Amino acid sequence: MTFKVLIVLLCSLLLNACSDVEDQLNKDYGKEQPRPRQLSVDDTLAEEFRDQVMPLLEKRCVVCHGCYDAPCQLKLSSPEGIDRGASKELVYNGQRILGAAPSRLFIDAHDTEEWRHKGFKSVINERDQTMLANLQGSVMYKLLLQKERHPQPQGVLPEQFNYSLSRQDQCPDINELGEYEEDFPLSGMPYGLPNLSHDEFKTLEQWISRGAPMSEPLALSNEAVKLVDHWEKKLNGDSRKEQLVARYIYEHLFIGHIYFDALPISTETPPRFFHLIRSSTPPGEPVKVIATRRPYDDPKVDRVYYRLVLDRAITLAKTNLPYVFNEQREKLWDELFYDADFTVNSLPDYSDFNPFLVFKDIPTYSRYQFMLQEAYFTIGGFIKGPVCRGQVAVNVINDKFWVFFVDPESSGNKDVDQFVYQQANNLRLPAESSSDNLSLTEWLSYAKGNKQYVKAKSDFIKREMDHEEGLTLDNIWSGNDNAALTVFRHIDSATVVKGAVGKQPKTAWLIDYPILERIHYLLVAGFDVYGNVGHQLTTRLYMDFLRIESEANFISFIPSKYRKPVLTSWYIDATKELSEYLNDKNLMNARPSGIEFKTGFPKVELLNKLKHYVYDADMLRAKNVQYRIPQEDLMLKRLNNLDNSVVLSLPQVSFVVVEDDNGEDRGYTILRHNEHENVSSLLNEAANRLTSKDNTEIFKGFLGTYPGLIFKVNAADEEDFVSLFFTATDKEKFATLMETYGIRRSNPEFWEVSDHLHDLYLQQDPIEYGLFDYNRLINR
Repeated sequence: MTFKVLIVLLCSLLLNACSDVEDQLNKDYGKEQPRPRQLSVDDTLAEEFRDQVMPLLEKRCVVCHGCYDAPCQLKLSSPEGIDRGASKELVYNGQRILGAAPSRLFIDAHDTEEWRHKGFKSVINERDQTMLANLQGSVMYKLLLQKERHPQPQGVLPEQFNYSLSRQDQCPDINELGEYEEDFPLSGMPYGLPNLSHDEFKTLEQWISRGAPMSEPLALSNEAVKLVDHWEKKLNGDSRKEQLVARYIYEHLFIGHIYFDALPISTETPPRFFHLIRSSTPPGEPVKVIATRRPYDDPKVDRVYYRLVLDRAITLAKTNLPYVFNEQREKLWDELFYDADFTVNSLPDYSDFNPFLVFKDIPTYSRYQFMLQEAYFTIGGFIKGPVCRGQVAVNVINDKFWVFFVDPESSGNKDVDQFVYQQANNLRLPAESSSDNLSLTEWLSYAKGNKQYVKAKSDFIKREMDHEEGLTLDNIWSGNDNAALTVFRHIDSATVVKGAVGKQPKTAWLIDYPILERIHYLLVAGFDVYGNVGHQLTTRLYMDFLRIESEANFISFIPSKYRKPVLTSWYIDATKELSEYLNDKNLMNARPSGIEFKTGFPKVELLNKLKHYVYDADMLRAKNVQYRIPQEDLMLKRLNNLDNSVVLSLPQVSFVVVEDDNGEDRGYTILRHNEHENVSSLLNEAANRLTSKDNTEIFKGFLGTYPGLIFKVNAADEEDFVSLFFTATDKEKFATLMETYGIRRSNPEFWEVSDHLHDLYLQQDPIEYGLFDYNRLINR
C-alpha cells in the first residue's frame, strides 16, 4: 500500500467517524433545528436562569467570551449570543484581501436560523429536547465535562497552553469533539483557567440538560418607557433641520451605552443601557434595525427613524461607553442645535459621504461643542469601541499622553465655518471608501489633501488671528472635567481617563474641531473591523497625520525656538519621508507664544500650566484623589520606580488587590509604559522600541480592561510585597514574587479573587463598570 493511499484511507476513516457522530445523533434524536429558549420573565425556569445560571456564565464564561475577539466568536453574554453559537471564521484578520461579511450580534442577523445560514454552529442541543439528548448533543456541555475529566494543572502551565492572540482556535463542532479531546485533553472549558466548583458545574449541567431555558429581558419600568418615548420623539422630528441634527447625533452616539440618570443607579441597581439605532419603523412600532457596515452608509429607506433599544448583553468593561440622557443634555442640544439660528434647505443624501459637507449647515461651533462637552466619550470611541484587538488602530499612539482641546470660542465664527467648508475636500478620510480599499493612488490623494489643508490652515491663522497677543492659555478649553484626558496604550488596547493624571508624559495633544471630527469618523464611525488589510492600513497611515497635527498644535504654545527641537525629539530615527513632513513649516502655528516661561524646559512648564489651568482647584484636587495612592497604602508608590529589568517582566496591565483586616479592601493598577523612538513605524514597531526606558506607574482603582497579572496582598504584608517586587530582577526571583503574591490563571483561588475584583470595580463606579476580559492573562 502506498503512502498516498494510506493517507486517503485515514482521512476517509476520520471523515466517517465524524459523520458517524452526527448521523447517530440525528438517528437517535432527530435533525437539528433552532429551538425557542427564551421564556417569559415570570416562568420558574426563567427566574432560575436569571438568578443562578446567568450570574455563573457572567463571572466564569463571559470574561473570555464577550468581545468581538471571543474565541470562535462565541459570545455568551446574552441569550441571543448563546443561541447563535460559534464560528471558525476570524473577525480579526489583518491579512485578508477582501472585506469579510459582518457578524455583529443583534445587527447582522435577527434569529438563530439566520445565524445558521451564516455558518454559526450551535453549542446547545438543537435536536429532541430530552435530558439525554440535551447533554449528548451540546458542545458546551462536552467541553465543560472534558475539563472535569482533565482538571487544570497548578503552577506555571505547560507550553501546550497557547495564550497568544495570534493562536489558531480549534472551535470543534459536535463531530470533532472526540478528536479534540484526544489531541488537547487539557483544553476543556474554561480554557486555561481553574475548573468550576462542583456546585457550579452541576448548575450548568442541570441547565443544559433541561434544554438551556433562558429568560426574556425584564420589562422596562413605566418611568423608563416614558423616557424612551420622550427621547425618541426628540430625535424624530419631521423638519429638515431636526432630521439633519438627529443624523449627526446618531452618527456620534451609535456606539454608546445610553442610560437615564433619572432612574435609580447604585451598586445594587446598575444602569440599564440602551443603544441608539436606525430603524425603518417610527416610534410606537416594532423596531426594524437597518443593518449597514457603517452608521453613515445608505439605509436604502425613504425615511430613517432613530430608536432606543435595550442592550440585552452583559456589560463588558472593554466596550462600555456610558452616555447619559437627562434634562441638562436636552438643554444643551436645544442650545446647540434645535434652537440655534441656522437653516437646512435640503437634506444630504448618502451617496458621497464627507462629514464636513454632509453637516455643513450645522455651525462648526455647535458640532465641536457637542463632542467637546463629552470629550471623554468622544475620544473613548476609538479606545473602547468594537476594536477588541486593535494594534493596527492604536500603535499610532504613544503609551501615555495628555490631551487638551482648543477653546471653541477661539474659532466659533462664520469665518471658521466657511474655512472648514472650503477645506472639506482636503479633509476627506480613507474611511469614506470601501472596506476593500487597497489603492496606493487613492491613499496618495488623501496625503496630498492633508498637506494642502495644513498649508491652508497656516495661511488662515496668519491672516485672521491675533499675532500681537500670541497664543495664551485663553485659547485652551476649560469647560468641564472633560477638558483634560490621559490616554494609556497597552500594545493592542488602550485606556482613557479624565484628567491629566500621573507623571508628566513625553508628548501631549491639543485637538481642534477638524481633528476631533476626523478622529471620530476615521477610527469610530468609519473603522470596519471586518475590512481588508488595505482599509486597516490606510486608516492607520492617516492617523499619523492627526497625531502629528495635534502634537504640533500643542508645541505651538511654547517659544518658537524650542518648537522644532521638541517635535524632533519625539521622532528619533524617523524615515526620510516623515522627516520631510515634520520639516513642513506650516505644521507649526505662525503665532508666537504669549505665555511667560521661566526655564529652558518650556514643554514641562506648559504641561504643568495646562494641568492647573483647565481644572479649577476643587476639580483638580478631586481628580488627584481619585487615582492617587492613599496614605494607608503609601508603600505601594515605590512601584512607580521599579528597575527596568523588573518592568520588562511585567505585562501591560496588572491588578493588585489589597485586603484589609477591617474589611475595606482596595484595588490598584500597575501600568507598564513602553518607550519608543517614534510611533510611526507601520509594520515593524519592534525596531523603534526603547525597552531600556520602559517604566511603570501605579494608580488607585482599576484602569485597563485586560489584566495580564493579578496580585493579592494583605495590607500588613505590603512592605514585603514591594520588597519582593524590587528584587524580582530575574526569572527565578520573579517566580518567587508570583508564588508569594501572584494569582496565576491556574491558581485554585483565581475565581474567588476574580469575583472580588469585580465587586471592587462595581463599588468604584457602577456606571463605568463592566466585566474584565481574561484573554490577555499571561502564564508566568
